Amino acid sequence: MDRFLNEFEEQFRAGFLPDLEQTLAKIEHEKVYACAFGTDSDWVTLFMAVNTEESLARHISSMKEQGLCDTEEDEIYYRWGCSEYQYGEDTHFNHISRLLYATEEVQEYKDEIIRIIAKVVNETADDVFAWYGQAKADITFFVSLTDDDLAEEIENQSVHQMTVPSLASEFLKRYE
Repeated sequence: MDRFLNEFEEQFRAGFLPDLEQTLAKIEHEKVYACAFGTDSDWVTLFMAVNTEESLARHISSMKEQGLCDTEEDEIYYRWGCSEYQYGEDTHFNHISRLLYATEEVQEYKDEIIRIIAKVVNETADDVFAWYGQAKADITFFVSLTDDDLAEEIENQSVHQMTVPSLASEFLKRYE
């Protein structure tokens, strides 16, 4: 277990900062509000998805034109559903996904995986975000499952570990 977790942390740490900077450079003139780390119910994939207020407004407008956004619940889904996020498709977590896939019973490590992701996010200097016109304290960070009913539970558990308390509190109210 320790070997797997050490390797996961090493690979996540090596991939997160370059991917984050590459993504932030693309959206330097937009306001990032969310950064999610998506996985599946088996915990054998990992990707980073980022959304901005501007991309959310464009996406909601497009969905309304198509008749796919008629309620406040729809808008909440588009705001917080990481599979709807517009940025992050270039993240380089494929090597991490291979590590996860090759590890037996990897979902048993989910709490430790979330802890490691949070640790790396928390250790990332505020300056990295500021270089791209963002404020780390304005971004809601969380882990999500793309195909599981436990997604909300994982999101709620993880948001506390890597997001400033005021934003985490607001995030927890998203479905009320």
